[in-house]
Amino acid sequence: MLTQQDKARALAARFDADGGVEFSPGGVPISRIVELYGTPFYLYHGEMLLERVRRVREALGEGIEVSYSVKANPSVAVCQLLSQSGAGGEVASSGELVVARTAGIAPEDIVFAGPAKTEDELRRAVREGIFAVNVESLGEIERLAAVAEDEGSSVGVGLRINPAAQLMGSQMRMGGTVGQFGMDQADLGEAVRKVLDYPQLILRGIHIYTATQVFDVDALLEHCRNIFEVALEAADHAGRPLEMVDFGGGFGVPYFEKMEEFDLERFGAGFRDLQAVYRPDARLEGCRFIFELGRYLVADAGLYVTRVVDVKRMRGKTFAVTDGGMNHHLTATGNMGQVFRKAYPLMNLSRPGAEPAEEGTAVAGPCCTPLDMFGTNIPLAEPEVGDLLGVFYSGAYGFSASNRGFLSHPEPAEVLVWQGEPHLLRPPGKPEDVLNGQKAVL
Repeated sequence: MLTQQDKARALAARFDADGGVEFSPGGVPISRIVELYGTPFYLYHGEMLLERVRRVREALGEGIEVSYSVKANPSVAVCQLLSQSGAGGEVASSGELVVARTAGIAPEDIVFAGPAKTEDELRRAVREGIFAVNVESLGEIERLAAVAEDEGSSVGVGLRINPAAQLMGSQMRMGGTVGQFGMDQADLGEAVRKVLDYPQLILRGIHIYTATQVFDVDALLEHCRNIFEVALEAADHAGRPLEMVDFGGGFGVPYFEKMEEFDLERFGAGFRDLQAVYRPDARLEGCRFIFELGRYLVADAGLYVTRVVDVKRMRGKTFAVTDGGMNHHLTATGNMGQVFRKAYPLMNLSRPGAEPAEEGTAVAGPCCTPLDMFGTNIPLAEPEVGDLLGVFYSGAYGFSASNRGFLSHPEPAEVLVWQGEPHLLRPPGKPEDVLNGQKAVL
């Protein structure tokens, strides 16, 4: 069982393949990046992003499409690299649709999912001509039909179905229970008929996404088998083959202690066997099979770097206080819905080869709340003021998922290392930025 220290070392080796004295992600010395952009900052490794997509596509097999869930990291540059590697896009807002299109993802490779789509969002989806709007209710079908008619255009429709069977073995469920996502499987026939009633709506197929952070391969394969069966049921209701089956995703990322890597190769082999059974069915002839993956594609290719501002001892405990914390990285401080707060893998990047101190270090951010802690017992090389600490698995749900306005600290930069060079994706903030968009009244 890998420890957090083992994970940090393994990830550091992937960021810095040369493993020199100075930590150099993608061949770029960390000191050079700090000199250019200061701290804190998010760092994304371009080659690691492409390698992950390659592995997923190879594991799933020929003819299976990978669609990037933009919500995980809506950086335009990240989306561009993933698009160039052959990934489509799954968006959940009009802003994400703008990012996907700006990144070069073709409309025919975009699906729009998520509850509470506004009329403006539906209209933008119709105008862009995306492949499918995955509707979440019978009422949304009617609203989409009205928008398409008003636009004088047709639009593809996917039916997001909440299956009767739960997917077990996941960290977070979004289906198989009562919730805001999708339509009950019992309403599938009515939903199909409703779509077919409108000539401006094109039934593409079904979308089932019920869980995230799944590590149980057997449970996920059984879930996929169930999705195939729901797809055949939908085709029977429609009286013709489906054009799309969106299997969702949910492949787990082992952020915490006692979590092992998701066995991608074993899942891929099992899914290829499933596909061999179901693909020949005439009801799925020419059908696009899509997996939408977000954190699994980008989490391990991201690193949050923050500087130690103060080191102190309190009642026998060493505290390293950093210039970034929960305001920049909400998930890594355990403040995004985690019931039990656990530490991500961290490393003292200023001394990457050093052994950790005998006693674990408490790492705290700059915010005036006891919630702003990366962990209370982190295995780190003895921290000193000025050291750089790296928080791994920070490529997903980092910058965009954090409450960056809290306490009005400047925002972190976003940097991509790609082909041996650093590229500034978003500049570091300034204290004066807090006034942007504000207006005094006196």
